[in-house]
Amino acid sequence: MHLLIKDLILEEINKEGKIPFFEFMRMALYHPEYGYYNSEKERVGKQGDYYTSPAVHRMFGELIAKQLEEMWMIMGKELFTVVEMGANRGWLCHDIIQSVVHEYPEFYSNFHYIIVESNPYAREKQRSLLESLEGTEEKVSWHTYTEDGFSFDKIRGCFLSNEFVDALPVHRLKMKNKVLKETYVGYNGVNFCEIDDAVSVPALQKYLETNKISLEEDQVCEVNLGAADWLRHVSEKLDKGFIITIDYGDTRDGLYHENMREGTLRCYYDHTFNRDYFEQLGEQDITAHVDFTNLINAGKAVQLEVTGFIKQSHFLIALGILERLHDARHDTGTILKLKNLLHPEAMGEVFKVLIQHKNIENPQLASLRPLQSITMSNS
Repeated sequence: MHLLIKDLILEEINKEGKIPFFEFMRMALYHPEYGYYNSEKERVGKQGDYYTSPAVHRMFGELIAKQLEEMWMIMGKELFTVVEMGANRGWLCHDIIQSVVHEYPEFYSNFHYIIVESNPYAREKQRSLLESLEGTEEKVSWHTYTEDGFSFDKIRGCFLSNEFVDALPVHRLKMKNKVLKETYVGYNGVNFCEIDDAVSVPALQKYLETNKISLEEDQVCEVNLGAADWLRHVSEKLDKGFIITIDYGDTRDGLYHENMREGTLRCYYDHTFNRDYFEQLGEQDITAHVDFTNLINAGKAVQLEVTGFIKQSHFLIALGILERLHDARHDTGTILKLKNLLHPEAMGEVFKVLIQHKNIENPQLASLRPLQSITMSNS
């Protein structure tokens, strides 16, 4: 554990008596120097703590490129900007651009890519990876996102995020003796400890009402207020276009059934997960499942319509991954990797894809068509 991050959190607790879990999580993940997401630590892949879809196989990025090209055509083939939130090592951007260059040259000439990244170490990794692609210095630019919004002007195109929303800090609520309580973090002289007390901000109660969540006695839930703020900022900058959000989670009904009484908060360290939030501070990821009902409701409040909501496996199959699997049938390594993206137990069903749109009349996307129509046309 970073002693420094622990000391900084302790300092905050000593000053306030206790801090909302949200604040604890924010410091552990996003402290400018010692937070998990701002360190030089390898987070993704074999040497890291978890895998993401772009790290599994380049085909993930190639299929997203196919989806982006279709969106560009729907929007009249004008200048199209892709904004990617938190691009990790830059794999997804690399695979999308490489695919667009080779497969969709006309799209490429109308294409710009913005990476939203605050971690200077990650920016360097992204730059050096993208240097291998010719001409990217004109095509890719880097920007930031803060509580005040984005550092670029309005765009037409698509906001793209893969495992961004699950990493936003959350508040934790609990029903105790029929009274709604919030979980705070305190210190008992030896360890950090949880304290249940009155809800810290009225927006939390409003969140439960908007999303029609009623907690049972002792049931815990996480509330991600940052997701709605982010969508509001997205809508401010999106003149016309789409938002693709890929993450693990579910709609409200899926998240709040009986066996989710403890909430969905998890820590990831060295490819294993645990619930020891107070250990390995700054060294492990802390994350909660995304409540897609919240993203849908928050989007509607800022003129973002739902284009569709599907499992990642559906999204990839509708975009043609099975044909590519067939082409790679003699390459066992590729087949195993691609199955990881599709398998219900791996990423195929846990991960969902929400597509929203703004200022476009009833767009029809290939990735959202019913799977029956695909299997019928292939048989």
